[in-house]
Amino acid sequence: MSYTKMFKKLKDKLNEAVRGDNNHEQTLQNMGFSAEEARQALQATNDDVERAAELLLASSSTGVHHSAAAPTVSQELDADEQMRRVMEESRQTEENRRTRAAKEASTHRTAAMVHAGEAAARRFGQNNTKTRANKKQPVTIDLTKNGNKKKAPHSSGNPKSAPSSRSSSGDLSAHHPNIKVPAKLQDKSKEEQVLRCTDRLKAYPAAVDTLHKALVALRNDPANDRYRKVDKSTAGYKRSLADAPGAEGLLLAMNFYARPGTQHLIMERHSVDPALLYLGISALEGAKQTQEYKEEKRKSQFAKDIKAIQLSANSSETEAIKRADFMSKCPSEPTGGSGALMQVVIADETVRRRFDGDDVLQDVLNWIGGHGSIIPEKILSREWCLIDLNRYPLAPIDCAKNTNKTLQYIGCWPSEKLEIRPSSEDWKLGERGDIEIMGSSRGLGSAPKDVLMHG
Repeated sequence: MSYTKMFKKLKDKLNEAVRGDNNHEQTLQNMGFSAEEARQALQATNDDVERAAELLLASSSTGVHHSAAAPTVSQELDADEQMRRVMEESRQTEENRRTRAAKEASTHRTAAMVHAGEAAARRFGQNNTKTRANKKQPVTIDLTKNGNKKKAPHSSGNPKSAPSSRSSSGDLSAHHPNIKVPAKLQDKSKEEQVLRCTDRLKAYPAAVDTLHKALVALRNDPANDRYRKVDKSTAGYKRSLADAPGAEGLLLAMNFYARPGTQHLIMERHSVDPALLYLGISALEGAKQTQEYKEEKRKSQFAKDIKAIQLSANSSETEAIKRADFMSKCPSEPTGGSGALMQVVIADETVRRRFDGDDVLQDVLNWIGGHGSIIPEKILSREWCLIDLNRYPLAPIDCAKNTNKTLQYIGCWPSEKLEIRPSSEDWKLGERGDIEIMGSSRGLGSAPKDVLMHG
C-alpha cells in the first residue's frame, strides 16, 4: 500500500477518534502506540494529534522505535524533516515506476521496428532473387492467338542481342499498376509511324519534297539498288534531311534499316512494300497541302530569290546600272545623326539609312531598289510585301497607295524597322481576310492604320 493511502486511512481513523475523545494521548494509544511514544510525539508537535500520528507512523516505517530507552523524537529527528523524507521517498518510488514503464514501452517499440525492418529486408531479398532468376531465364513472348507462350531464343554469344527481362514499363506497372506507359513510336503500327513522321515534317518543305521524290522513284523502280540506299554522309542529305525531325523515322518505317558501321540506310529487295510506299507518298502529298508547308515553302523560295538578286550585281552589268539609277533618285542622307533611322531586313541582311520626316515612301523604295532592282517591282505587284515590324499584330503596308505619303504620315518617325517578306495568298489577291487587323498607329502625325493598309 502506498504512503498516501496509508496516511489517508490513518487520518480518517484519527478524525473518528478525535470526534469521540478529546484525550489525544489516549487516542494515540488506541491506535496501537505506547503511552511513552504518544507523549513524546504530542510534545514534538505541540499537542497536534494529527501530526503526532503521522510522525509516529513515519518513525515506524523507517525503523525508528520509540521506547523508554530510546532517544526522544525531538532529539532523533524533527517531525517536519521526517515528513519530508517520507514524501520524498514516495515521490521517488512513483518516478521509478514511471521510468520503468517508459523503458518497457520504448523496448516494445524498438522491437516492433526491428521486426518490420527485417520483414522489409526479406521482401527486398526475395525480389532481388526473382530478378536474378529472371535474368538467367529466357524471355517468354506471347506469339499465339490462344495465349500459349513460346520461348524466344536466348543468345549466349552476344549479350547485347539478349532481350532484357527488366524494363522501365515493367517496373512501373509492378509498383503502379494503374499507370499505363505509352508504347514507343517504333513499337506502334507502320501506319501510325508514317502518319506521325510526316506530320512532323510539314514545316520542312525541303525534306518533304526530297522524301516524296525518293519514294516515288522507289515505287516506280523497286529493283534499282540506287533507290534502296540512302547515304547520310552526303551534302544533300545533310542539307535537306539531317535536321528535319521525322525524316529518318519515315525511312525506317518504310523498311529501311541502318547498316552497322556505315552511314547508310538500306532496304532489301524483298522488303519493298507497295502498300507502305503508297501510304508514305500519300501522307507526304497531304503534308504539301498544309498551311505550314506552304508558308515555309514561300520563305524558302524567297530566300533563294534574294540570294540570286544579291549575287546578280557582280555578274550582270545591266543589274548594276539599274541599281545605280534607283540610288540616284534617293534624297541626300541627313548628316549629324538627324532624321529618322530606317532599317530594312532583306532575308538574312539588314540595311540602314537615315531619312528626313518629309521624305516619302517612294524614296525608301528607291533606296531598296539600290540593293536589288527587281525588289520594288515585286513589292508593288504584291508578290512580296513590306511589313512594319514596329506594329502589332504585323500587317503589310499598301505601298502602291502610299508611295507619295511622307514617312511621318505612315508612322516611320522618329525611327522605323521594316522587313521584306513573301506575300500571303490573301494579300496577293488584294483580299483583306485576316490582315484586316493592323497594329495601332505610331509616331507624331501618323495616319490611321486602315489608311496605310487600304489607302
